[in-house]
Amino acid sequence: MEDIEYVVNNSNFIKLNLNKLDKFIEDLGEPKYVHWSEEFNLDLTEEEWILLSFIIESMNFCFWMKPKWIIEYNNEKISGSNALFYTIIKEVEKNKTFLDLDNLNKLTFEDFENIFRGISGTCPFLKERYNNFKETINYINNHDFYNELYAIKNNQDLLNYIIDNFNSFKDVSIYKGKKVYFYKRATLLANDLYHLSTAIRNNARDVNNLRGCADYGIPRTFRDYGILIYNDELSNMVDNEIEIKHDIEIEIEIRPKILYIIELIKNKLQEKNIIINAVDLDNVIWNMGKKMSNRSNSHHTVTIYY
Repeated sequence: MEDIEYVVNNSNFIKLNLNKLDKFIEDLGEPKYVHWSEEFNLDLTEEEWILLSFIIESMNFCFWMKPKWIIEYNNEKISGSNALFYTIIKEVEKNKTFLDLDNLNKLTFEDFENIFRGISGTCPFLKERYNNFKETINYINNHDFYNELYAIKNNQDLLNYIIDNFNSFKDVSIYKGKKVYFYKRATLLANDLYHLSTAIRNNARDVNNLRGCADYGIPRTFRDYGILIYNDELSNMVDNEIEIKHDIEIEIEIRPKILYIIELIKNKLQEKNIIINAVDLDNVIWNMGKKMSNRSNSHHTVTIYY
C-alpha cells in the first residue's frame, strides 16, 4: 500500500474525513457478497468459466457516456457494466459454440457490433473493447493457457500473470514521479478466477492480499457520505460533468483514496469478526451505491482501465 499512501498523503484536490467512516460501516451492515456467476444457470465447464471471465473483464470499462447504452435481458432493461455482463451471458446462452476458441478467434468487429446492439444508445468504445478482446483471445489461443494458470500457487502471482501477459490490464499511473499500481480490471479478474475455478482456488488458497478496485462508482458513494471531500475545482468538474483527462494529477488522486478507505473498512470489519476480502467488499459497496437515492455525479474519465 506504499504507493497508495503516498498519493493519500500528498493530495492537493481531495481530503479525507474519516470521522464519517463509522456511520458508513453502520449503514453497510454485515456485507454479503454473491459472485455474479451465481446469478446465472449456465452449464459450463471450469475452463469455459475461466474463458468467460477473461472475455468479460477484458472489456469491463467506461460506461458513463450519454446517451446510455441499454440492453434488454429477460424483459429487464439493463445499462452500464451490467449490460456488458448480460450481453455476453445472453450470447453464451443462445449460442452453444460461442466459447469455442475457434469461434472466438473468428469474431469480426461487425460480429461485435451485432452482439452489442441494444434497445437504446450504442455500446461506448466498442472498438477498444474489441481490441482488448482480440488481444486476450490471441494470447489464450497461442499459449498453454490453462496449464499456465493451474501452475500458479498464490494470488499475487495470479495477478502478475494477468498483468504480465495481457497489456490491456496494465493499469499504472505516475503521480509526482512515483508509480501507482491500480490494476482494477486485473484485480477483478483474479477474484473471478478464484471464485470460478476449483483448481485456482485450491492453489491460491485466498485472495486476501488483493486491493479493492478503483473505479467511478465508489468515489461517488464515499463523497455522498462525506468521507471524500473534493476541493472547489474538482467539485465543479464532477458536478458539471466536465471530462477529467486520464492520468492527470487530479484524476489520479481520486482512485488511491478509495483503495485506502476500503482497506480501512475491511480492517474495521475484521475487528468485528466480519471477514471479507477487499475485492468482495468493493463489490458490495459498489452495489450499495447503486441503490442510493439522490446520488451525486461520478467523475467522467475516458480510459480502458476502469
